[in-house]
Amino acid sequence: MASGELSAVAVLLLALLHEQPMHPYQLHRSLVQRGDTRLVRVNPGAVYHAVERLERDGLVEVVGVDREGGRPERTTYQVTDAGRAAFEHRLRSLLGDEHRTYPLFPVGLAEANELPAADVAAQLRRRRERQELARGELQTRYDRAASLGLPRRYMLDVEHELALAARELEWLDALVAELEDPADPLAWHEPFPLAYVEARKAACGPQTT
Repeated sequence: MASGELSAVAVLLLALLHEQPMHPYQLHRSLVQRGDTRLVRVNPGAVYHAVERLERDGLVEVVGVDREGGRPERTTYQVTDAGRAAFEHRLRSLLGDEHRTYPLFPVGLAEANELPAADVAAQLRRRRERQELARGELQTRYDRAASLGLPRRYMLDVEHELALAARELEWLDALVAELEDPADPLAWHEPFPLAYVEARKAACGPQTT
């Protein structure tokens, strides 16, 4: 059995091996072709390393070694019963449990008030353009897969990403509009409210040492 939780890469690899036995090169190529590299950072070396660990933990096993022409030998793996059990357990956890991430964008938002409003608006516009481009490309891939007959149940992750992207674009548009409004609805140019400091002290009550 595996020690510790399965990594995101390991989950994706086990999912592919549920379909058919593959060698690491096939696994990496399948991840790229399916667009799963948007979910995890992965390169051929990471795939080989992950497969080695899965084998060491008894979650996959070798089913054959072949050589084509002058190419190096390629080892083909299949998922084991233990691998299926570990995969299902981890998948349930990924769907139902809390898995905190710490993206950097919220850090920028938390300290954005230290920059001029025009500067913040410019940077958010730059982010919006990039997000809109990525969303459009993802929508195109989604529509293409759907047109070829891939059922929705295999693209729920893409639907989720598209929904989040659409909501973020709406929020960015609204925020930029406020930042560029001469009426300054965010009171961006006003000093930090000392009344808040006093109110917070009062709410927290007397401090003891």
